[in-house]
Amino acid sequence: MNNTESSPVYDDRMGGQISRKEIDDIMNNHYMHADVPKGPFLVEGKGCEITDINGKTIIDCQAQAWALNAGHCVEEIMDAAFRQGKILAHCRPVHDTFPRTRLIQKLAEIAPHNLKKVGLALGGSSASESALKLAMVNRPEATNFITLYNAWHGNSLATIGASWTPTLTKKQKFGFGIKFKPFMQNFLRAPNPYCYRCYFGESPENCKLTCAKVLELTIEKAASGPVAAVYLEPLQGVGGQIPLPKKYLQEVRRICDKYNVLMMFDEVQTAFGRMGTMFAADYYGVYPDVIALAKGMGNGWPVGGILASTDLKSFDSDGEDAYTCMNNAMIHAAVVANIKYIQDKKLCENARIMGNYITEKIKEIQKRIPQIGDVRGPGLHIGVEFVEDPESKVPADEKTLEVYKKGIEKGVFFGLSGAIDNVLKIKPPLNIDRKTADKVLTVFEECVTEVFG
Repeated sequence: MNNTESSPVYDDRMGGQISRKEIDDIMNNHYMHADVPKGPFLVEGKGCEITDINGKTIIDCQAQAWALNAGHCVEEIMDAAFRQGKILAHCRPVHDTFPRTRLIQKLAEIAPHNLKKVGLALGGSSASESALKLAMVNRPEATNFITLYNAWHGNSLATIGASWTPTLTKKQKFGFGIKFKPFMQNFLRAPNPYCYRCYFGESPENCKLTCAKVLELTIEKAASGPVAAVYLEPLQGVGGQIPLPKKYLQEVRRICDKYNVLMMFDEVQTAFGRMGTMFAADYYGVYPDVIALAKGMGNGWPVGGILASTDLKSFDSDGEDAYTCMNNAMIHAAVVANIKYIQDKKLCENARIMGNYITEKIKEIQKRIPQIGDVRGPGLHIGVEFVEDPESKVPADEKTLEVYKKGIEKGVFFGLSGAIDNVLKIKPPLNIDRKTADKVLTVFEECVTEVFG
């Protein structure tokens, strides 16, 4: 890097140089998307660490949108993609390839219960749309779907209506959902089981599953016509790191069976080891009819998919759920290598061990800093909810953002929730070791102490 007082100049790693001023001009004048809050300029990553444009190394507890379950730039995964890229990279969906065949075989092999039918997609939103489409194929008389409060199922026109964004118009940064009203009429919302702040004044000890009863009433009385599916995240990520209780999921399964409604899991964030098992369905022992996949499936490569029960009807034709770039042989080779890496390196087991370790250590810190209102897991799907005091549980929104910013200053990327501003996420790659976890915990305690005193 060649520094000048006016504007530093950087090697762009692509055979050229670019100044800080040029970067800012390009992004400010031509890039139409915005991320809030804007993060550091990143240059390279390896394992659990990532380096910014100034050479600062940061421990990545975001796993970059929770996608890099195997970590940054895993040699085995990258090599598999690059080898395939020299042979055959892209095909139309109508053509079979060895990588796609092996990927479908592998997904069917690891799929829970009888979810042995495999569909492929372009990413999380695309996978959700495939799940919704398949529900309509199997319930052709039904046009309604039920999702939960604070849900996040994607950012396409079809999935925005399924998500929480249209309901939070007071938040200008996420109020965009209200702009797309025509695509929302098919979605009804039911209460999520947010046990730390139960809408019905219940506690885990006296829980009557009122939220599930409301969902059943929604099917019975609130829907204008039959309901095709209940679509839910078994652990709500963007919605505040809220794990759904097993007894709630069991009850939803019973309700869906009673009314001939499909139960579908959005496992875009939970699958491929994040909760300490390959799928959240394995963790809970509750099996839906359809599972949507993405993020950890590709370890950074843009891909998604669905797993469906063998009892369900498939799509009527190849064109019903086909996209030009969904048969990318490089990506499919990378996914096969990624799944093998997760299995060979026992990352599900490590996620359980390190998740328990980090969670218990934070609970020890909680005894000294009661503004840590709730600590949620399981595995490396960790959320910490901050409050002004533990009695009132008033959300500490601004202070949570301060903790996040201080973490970056001290060398750790924590994550922020979308729907709930007082939740901090700790979701590193699943191969994090004890030494790195201890560094994260040290920074976490320093940041929380400085902010809350």
